[in-house]
This record gives sequence, C-alpha cells and structure tokens, in this order.
Amino acid sequence: MGAGNSDKIKRIGLFILSALLAGGVFVLSIIADEEKGAAKWRWTGLGALVAVSVVAVAAYENRRAETARQRTHEQAVKAAGDLALAYNLVLVPVTEQLRDLTAAYVTANPRPAGSGPTSVERTLSRDVLRTVLEGAVALTAEPTPTNLPRARSAYYARDAATGDFVRMGHHGRTPPPKARVSAADMGGAHMGFLLNSGQSFHADGTPGNVSIINPLGNDYKAVIAVPVRVGTELFGVLAVDAPEYEDFIPAHVDLMRTLAGALASALLTGAV
Repeated sequence: MGAGNSDKIKRIGLFILSALLAGGVFVLSIIADEEKGAAKWRWTGLGALVAVSVVAVAAYENRRAETARQRTHEQAVKAAGDLALAYNLVLVPVTEQLRDLTAAYVTANPRPAGSGPTSVERTLSRDVLRTVLEGAVALTAEPTPTNLPRARSAYYARDAATGDFVRMGHHGRTPPPKARVSAADMGGAHMGFLLNSGQSFHADGTPGNVSIINPLGNDYKAVIAVPVRVGTELFGVLAVDAPEYEDFIPAHVDLMRTLAGALASALLTGAV
C-alpha cells in the first residue's frame, strides 16, 4: 500500500473516531442527566473522559496537518535550492561556453565586407528571441488561476546612435512594457550600467532593490534584468517582471542569465 493511501485511510479513521467520540459525549450527557447520586457522577466522569479524547484526537490531527505543511514547505525550499544549484553549476556555464564558442567562430570566420545576416539567419535569430521571451514567462512566475501569465518579458536592444533602449520583442501579460527607455532617464541609465558592467539586477523588495523604471510598483514589483553581451559586443538587456516580489526566487536570476546567453549566441550570427 502506498504512503498516500495509508495517510488517506488514517485521516478517514481519525474522522470516524472523532465522530463516534463526539456522539458518545452527547449520549453520555443524556444518561448522566437522568441518573442521580454516585451513578450520575460516574456517567459524568466518563463523559468528561470521552470529551477529553475528542480534544486529543483533534489535536493529533492538527499536529499531523501542521507536520505535513512543514514537510511541504521544506520540500519546496529544497526544490528551489536544487534548481539554483542546477543553474549555477550546469546551465549557466554551459550556455556561456556555447556563447563564447559562437563568438570565437564568428571572429574566425568574418563576413565578407558589406554583407549582413542572411534571411535564414535573421529568421532563426528571431525564433530564438521568441523562444527566450516565452521561456522567461513560462519558467518564472506561476500563471493566474485562469491560466493567464503573471509575468511579462521583454528584450531591449541598445540604440548605438542615441544610447536609448528599444524594445525588440515582448511576451506575457498586458499591458506591454515600455517601447523605448530613454538613455536620459533613470531607467535607461540603469540599463546602460547593467549592460556595460555585465551585472544582473533583481528587484526583490529588499532595501535598495526596487524597480528603477517604476519604483512605486503600481503595475509590477518583482523585476529581473540581465545584460545580453559577449565580451565587448553589447547587445542590450533582457528583462522579466511580475506583480509581486514573491513571484521570483533567486534561481530565476540564473535562469535569465542562461536565456541571455542563448540570445547573445543568436544575435552574434543574425540581427533581430
């Protein structure tokens, strides 16, 4: 018999026992009410003992439920830790190595002067971008009870002429994020800092870690932004946001770094 079936039978048994004991208290109270003298006290004492048993069974069931909740919480924490470890030790390094390998190939095989990406390369690059944006939404915040996305992702390419960041694609909940973030704004300056420094950003509600573009969090609170770059080749910023800080965990930062590495590989060979 499986552990799940055993637990179910135990819960049913405790429910039946509680019902029988509660019924016993009711019956014994009627009997004690009709008795007199020592017999009345005996039946009353027996009724009190059964009533205490009802309380004890209820307390035991509550303790079992609390233990189950604690076990579930511990399993969730362990799962989050395992996910973070997998990203840190496997996925992020592999993605970055593939990105660097692509960069080495492109450097060793430069395009002829005056030629750009082929139509096939452009199509494949756009496909990678779409998959990255969809993955950023699907693999972070849980969807709503009606299965609508809670997260919203976007890729902003840096405009070399103005320094602004232009949205090249987005996915997820509505309304869509800003189409352009000016380099003169605080948000644009922050994106520029992330891109140039290679650092990631996670707005998790702790002091100082709030959205730069929307610090009051009227539309969203949780934000993760990671640079999309290869060496000195600075492409832009990949971002995902969600309504509540609890929608993201630290492992999601490594997930976004993995997706950014895949996108950078695609951008090395094709324009979006």
